[in-house]
Amino acid sequence: MTTERNMAVVTVLKKIIKLYEETTFIPQPVSFSNEKLRIQSSDFTGELFAYYQHIEFDKDLFFANQNFNIVLLPFDSPARTVESWALQDVLQFSEGQYQIFATTDTDDILFCDMKDESSPVYAGRPGDPNFYKLSESLTEFLEFYFAFSNFWKQREDVPLEEYIVGTGDLIERYLSPDVQATAKEYLFR
Repeated sequence: MTTERNMAVVTVLKKIIKLYEETTFIPQPVSFSNEKLRIQSSDFTGELFAYYQHIEFDKDLFFANQNFNIVLLPFDSPARTVESWALQDVLQFSEGQYQIFATTDTDDILFCDMKDESSPVYAGRPGDPNFYKLSESLTEFLEFYFAFSNFWKQREDVPLEEYIVGTGDLIERYLSPDVQATAKEYLFR
């Protein structure tokens, strides 16, 4: 991974940790490490590998966002395993190409494709055989999530039309054109 890409991961991780600490009612301990943590896994590459090398936490990190709650999973979390989600029959998961790094409060999974150094982010829903590409890279996804969370904050009961317009603007601003349609399909379900 290039130095520039690694710096982008580092920058967004610092922002995400700060967002977590500012928006979560009872935050779990989490910290950023300038020193690379020793992560032992042959399945990890690219941005997701850099992510786990620089962020220290041992419990799930629940983000308090009313419209798109994500839960970041620690490296050794049982919830990262394919068995937790009955995905053993999906070749890309069983062979380690797809690596789960987060879930949502509605039991969707967020995962990265390890065949690409940029670690593009996808979402999957229970009972839905389709996967939705949400970003071209982990950094892009986290930048979008940071902007999304800051835009909507703790607002509840946002009218659907306002949510669609506001979130659509954020998608078009922060996500690559190639993923905007699937990101909208996923977030506007």
